Amino acid sequence: MKLFFILLLFGLTAHAQDAGKLQKKPREKWKLNSNHLITGGLVFVGGTCKGFNETLVFHYKAFFDRFPNLSRKWFDPRKSWRNKYKNGDPLEGPKFPLSTTVFAFTTDQYHLNNFIGRSALFTALVIKIGEGKKPFRYYLFDFLYYTACYQAGYAITYYPFAGWKKNQ
Repeated sequence: MKLFFILLLFGLTAHAQDAGKLQKKPREKWKLNSNHLITGGLVFVGGTCKGFNETLVFHYKAFFDRFPNLSRKWFDPRKSWRNKYKNGDPLEGPKFPLSTTVFAFTTDQYHLNNFIGRSALFTALVIKIGEGKKPFRYYLFDFLYYTACYQAGYAITYYPFAGWKKNQ
């Protein structure tokens, strides 16, 4: 019986010590810090690349009206996809080793935009993963912040050309 009371006393003491540790900390607010600026900048770059590609694919006429001296062989996706192949002919095979897969980004602007945009987004993701666990509401604020960064990048490269000439 004596052992029971000793164990009970020990358990209550340990519980009292743990209770002191469980006191609520003051609620921190979500802040825009240097990490958010870096990752937000990377997400912005991802958005600009996506907007640039959408412009090249859907508003190429407006793009070339604004920049008439640019090479259509590099910028026009209807023509530039052939840059991956010898003499521009898919039947002749790749222009150089891995030009149709890993190194496609070196063959035209569309694939270069994809490469840069995805690299920026994945880099931002890796940085965010390294931050560690946070309260759920932080993830909601991050979602809103990064959506705004991506959309700002997209808008800056897409909308000037989408409204450039209405009758294309």
